[in-house]
Amino acid sequence: MVKAFKVPKIKCEGCADTITKALGGMVGVTGTRVGVAEKEVHVEFDPGHIDEARVRRALVEAGFPPA
Repeated sequence: MVKAFKVPKIKCEGCADTITKALGGMVGVTGTRVGVAEKEVHVEFDPGHIDEARVRRALVEAGFPPA
């Protein structure tokens, strides 16, 4: 499953790196793509291992709450 999240606080590639690292280590997340210009995070994950709510919490914990 791929889910897109609008994340208004994304400002630069450093933000993108922080988000990628925060989500990349999670069990069940199989891919991330951060669009700095679009202020979007696309997360590919296995819903059998992780749910959308947990992905949202990880973004909040990393300092980038989705809109």
